[in-house]
Parts: sequence; structure tokens; C-alpha cells
Amino acid sequence: MDEAAVNDEAEAAVTHESMEEGAPDETAASGPAGAGVTAEREVIVGLDPRNPSRAAVSWAAEEARLRGLPLRLVVAVPWLGDTRHGDDEPQRPSLRAQAAQVLESAAGWAGDECAPPELIMEVYDGSPVAGLTAGSRRAQSVVVGSRDLNRLKEVLSAGSVVLPLTARALCPVVVVREPLSARAGRPRLVVGVDADSPSPTAIGFAFGEAAVRGIALSAVAVREPSVLPFTHRERARQRQRGLLAEAVADWSDRHPGVEVAEEVLEGDPVEELVRASSTALAVVVGRSHRRLGTGIGLGRVVHGLLHRAGCPVIVVPPP
Repeated sequence: MDEAAVNDEAEAAVTHESMEEGAPDETAASGPAGAGVTAEREVIVGLDPRNPSRAAVSWAAEEARLRGLPLRLVVAVPWLGDTRHGDDEPQRPSLRAQAAQVLESAAGWAGDECAPPELIMEVYDGSPVAGLTAGSRRAQSVVVGSRDLNRLKEVLSAGSVVLPLTARALCPVVVVREPLSARAGRPRLVVGVDADSPSPTAIGFAFGEAAVRGIALSAVAVREPSVLPFTHRERARQRQRGLLAEAVADWSDRHPGVEVAEEVLEGDPVEELVRASSTALAVVVGRSHRRLGTGIGLGRVVHGLLHRAGCPVIVVPPP
């Protein structure tokens, strides 16, 4: 089965799931905001009960603390049988107990890293993709971890959470690979910009993220190599620089405290952004409206970064 077919299968499976398929159990650790969800938005981190990602919890906890938002820890317990209340019913208490243990461990990690204003723990019966996608309606961001995203079988797996969630979420999705590597030197955020068709939501999110973290931002546009004569290439390069500056200018005015560097590079966009990811705290990219060969609504650049980036990738949906 080819990549497009597998991803289409994964997406089709998700469309039959919803938050109504199981009632979540929630417990809230009271903070300054009190018990329960008291803000309109929150940071959600989805945890794999087989392999919970401490790096993802760390990123999400810091994000929640910096923005003063609740942190929701979610573990989904998928249905094992062909029906929701059939063959796997006797195993559900044990599976939910295991999920609760994962949540307790993750709550400890969140407190160790940087305690968020409020902590909510949720065990959800059903598809993790469906649950997190539904949660993205109220979230500032959804954070997930990935240990094996560089392996082709993980990327193409119909059971993978990362690809279908990233393609469907209504808020930015942060994909954090284990382990979360330390970056030498001054931290910076990178935002990939298609100068001919920039994503204002991705650029705006990148500026906001750089502002709350107090770090510099690199706005990077990549143009394909050209066989035109030198004078034509230079004219095209200047045009790209102008378009990039125009795309960034308004957001720079809104965030005067963010130091911005604008770069126009020549080469393959995936290769250049992967190279930039080696020294970045995270790479921010916009999700394409179009289906470009991945079969799941992700453009080639986003798909390539999820596969190969050396830092967290933040994928921002279109408005």
C-alpha cells in the first residue's frame, strides 16, 4: 500500500470518531484559577500510554506557564474490538487504570519542569486523534510527542496520531521528538514563509511565541534554484526579499520587542528548513489548504519537516 493510500485510510477512520464516543474522566489540580477549566483556552498534551513523552509534557507545561493557561493532560484508551461496547469491555477497567497511572506520572513531570497555573487530567475512551482534534477547538495548542517519527513505518502507520492530528486540528499542533535536545548558543525560533503565498496565521503565531519566550525569530523564505541568467536571478531574489519583508512587517510592528532576521535562501525548502532546525528551538510552518501527494491534507514541506526536523515542529492551520 502506498503512502497516500495509507494516509487516506487513517483520515477516513478519524471521520467516524467524535468526542461523544466516550465520556472523559477529569480531575483538576487546583491552582490560582481554582478547580476545573476556568479559561476559554488551554494547552493540551496528548500522551501515548505505551510510551508517554516527557519532552512533550515539558514543552506543554512551559507553554501553559508562559501564557497563563490551564494544562490538560489527555490519555486516550482506544476501543479494542469491532464494537465500542463489545469484546474489549472486560479489559477497560485495567486499561483505564493504566492510563490514570500515566497521567499521574505526567502530572509529576509537569510540576518538576514548571508548574502551570492549573492542571487537568483526562482519560478518554476512543480514538486519540478524534479526541485531540475535538479538543483543538478550545485549545491554544495541542502538543504530542514522537520518538520514532524519523522511521518510515511510524510515519505511514494507519494508527499514527501525528499525521492525521496535524492535518485536522483547528489550532497549532506542536510535535516534539524524544529526546528534546538542548540548543547551544542564543535560542531562536524559525518560521518558514512561502513569500509568494504567506500564511499570516503561522507568522503571527511565530511572533507571539517568540514574544512570550523572549527569543529571536528568523523568518526564512526558500526559493527553488533557478537556471536563469545572473541578472534575472538577482531580480527574482530581490523580489522574494521584498515579499518576505512585506509578509513580516505588520507582525513585527505588533511585536516590537521581538528581534527578527529575514533570510531568503536558495534550494529545496525541506532541506533548508531541516538544516535551520538543527539550531532552532522550534520551526513554525503553516498547513497547506491543498493535498500535495501525502493523501492527508499536508503539504510536502510540512510532511518533510515532521519526518526529519531536528527540533519541535509547530504546524499552524489556515484561518
